[in-house]
Amino acid sequence: MRLWSSGRRAERIRHWFTHTISRRLLGAFFLVFLTTYLATALVVLSATRAAVTEAELGTLAQLAHLKLNNLNARFLQLATDLHAWSKLDVMNDLASGDVDKRVARTLENLKGDYSLQGDLYAFNFAGQLVASSDRRQAAATLPDIWRPKGQLSFVDKHPSPLGGGDVVVLSAPITSAFSAGYPLGNLVLVVPWAEVRGALADQAVLLRRQENPVLLASSLANTADVLAGLTHADRDGWVQIDGKRYLANSAQNVTGLASGWEVIALRESASLDHTLRVVALQLAGLCALLAIPLTLAILWLAQRLTAPLRELTRFVSSITETGDLSRRVSLPSHDEIGTLATAFNHMTTRLDGAARERERFVRELETSAEELEDKVQARTRELTAANTELTHTLEELKAAESQLIQQEKMASLGQLVAGVAHELNNPIGFIYANFPHLDEYSQTLISLVDELRGLPLAEEDREKLEARLEEADLEFLRQDMPKIIRSGQSGALRVKEIISSLRSFSRLDEAVEKPARLEEGLDDTLALLQHQIRKRIQVVRDYRLNVSLPCHPGQLNQVFMNILYNAIQAIEGTGTITVSTRREADWAVVAISDTGRGIPAEILNRIFDPFFTTKKVGEGTGLGLSISYGIIEKHGGRISVDSEVGQGTTFTLSIPLKQAAPDQEDGSHDE
Repeated sequence: MRLWSSGRRAERIRHWFTHTISRRLLGAFFLVFLTTYLATALVVLSATRAAVTEAELGTLAQLAHLKLNNLNARFLQLATDLHAWSKLDVMNDLASGDVDKRVARTLENLKGDYSLQGDLYAFNFAGQLVASSDRRQAAATLPDIWRPKGQLSFVDKHPSPLGGGDVVVLSAPITSAFSAGYPLGNLVLVVPWAEVRGALADQAVLLRRQENPVLLASSLANTADVLAGLTHADRDGWVQIDGKRYLANSAQNVTGLASGWEVIALRESASLDHTLRVVALQLAGLCALLAIPLTLAILWLAQRLTAPLRELTRFVSSITETGDLSRRVSLPSHDEIGTLATAFNHMTTRLDGAARERERFVRELETSAEELEDKVQARTRELTAANTELTHTLEELKAAESQLIQQEKMASLGQLVAGVAHELNNPIGFIYANFPHLDEYSQTLISLVDELRGLPLAEEDREKLEARLEEADLEFLRQDMPKIIRSGQSGALRVKEIISSLRSFSRLDEAVEKPARLEEGLDDTLALLQHQIRKRIQVVRDYRLNVSLPCHPGQLNQVFMNILYNAIQAIEGTGTITVSTRREADWAVVAISDTGRGIPAEILNRIFDPFFTTKKVGEGTGLGLSISYGIIEKHGGRISVDSEVGQGTTFTLSIPLKQAAPDQEDGSHDE
């Protein structure tokens, strides 16, 4: 039978592939076939992978044992040689300090004859270096870690005390050949760690097994993730190192010189994957060979089942293309397909009548839709115009509301400040005015007491008077009372200046400009804050300006008070505040630094905004720095801040000197 001998056969094949039932039959077949075959293939691949993995693990175990045995054999050979070298007659010259350099030449010859990568060192009994195979080696003392314990000692990987990187050391005692057991010194063989690492080619890792494994060496280029990968190895021997999968097996040295060492041999998964890919390709080829005859059988069955359906499909397509519902299909089939054809003929008869009714209804619907669309467009234009007008009105109302709120805030603040300043001005004026009289009265009383002490009195009365004066501590009162009066007068003056600043802020009056030294204002401010500074904060003064300049002293003192108070609050526990003044060209510069917690960068540009504060409720209003900024600007100056979180903050004030006159020499002092 020639299946592809005519165009009719090709057309049928095309229909088989394009027909829905044919596709479903083929799809169902392939779904069942592929599901069954894939399950079988997975089982085969899993068994193959397990067998290959088991074989590779055995190979890796042998490789690890081989590398570990090579290391043990190398160290055992070196230990045997070292023990023999320590028994050479020339080693007796250590007793005389190797004056003729025979020991040094012997060590050099041994290094060359045995192709040693490291050096040999001979130390006398006192631990001093006598001879070495390295002529460049300077004088040295035997490190404690190198001292032999018994006939031979092995020192694990460690940094060489004599320089040169990590090493492994073998050491043996040297005894006299003439007096058995008499110790002459110690012979030390230093093996560079590079020699040990060189034995780990072909992807191997050397560990020291302790309570926590320590990675000694690795042949991998990147060893950062080696120990972490080996720690998390799965039960099948697979590890993940630096983004790659390795199969690992190990050999551990239980006895011998390097006891506790473990060599782990690694093999990348690529070699195993190659074997699995070969098996997978063979399984895929077998799948293709089985699928071809089964596919041909399914195609033949589909052709027999779908021939009547194709005839019905062609008839339906012709009706769809022509729109002629008067035609009827005729199929010589008495099965379900024939029943379907009869039902289709009844359906076309009813659809023919419904189509005529539909055409009439569609015409009426199109007319109504056109009228409705015109009405919707007109209404949409009206709503759009109204929405635009409402949006504009809302924006105007928001702007007006913001202006009214701002005006009301400023008016309320002005009234509040003016009221407070007015209420405090008279009482503080009385207090300030009484201090000169209090000073005068105190001086009068002190003078009166001095005159009383000078009057001729009876000895008994004079003793009573002196006892009473001593009880009152007249000398202390004489010295402390003027200080108290000056401090109170300064405080009252400060309050008056604050009230003056408040009145100026509320525009009730204007402050008076007069020459003043900035250092005096700083000292007065620090004196008022002394109760918060004492025993906690060290104040360092560095005054290098010391000139008078026209300014508003009270307002500048308010600035100093705000900044210094903030600096005190920023220091938790003990710290330092540095206050310095200097002259830069025609500017007077004041810098106030603290060692407090600093200001975060995200809020640094907002600290001068009115009412902005990072303090708790009740601890600050957020006006201090804002008022200070305004005062400095009023003086024609500028203020800047530099802060780092955890390091501290520095405020720098620059004020024009104008026509400042020098008062005294520069000076500085600490407190």
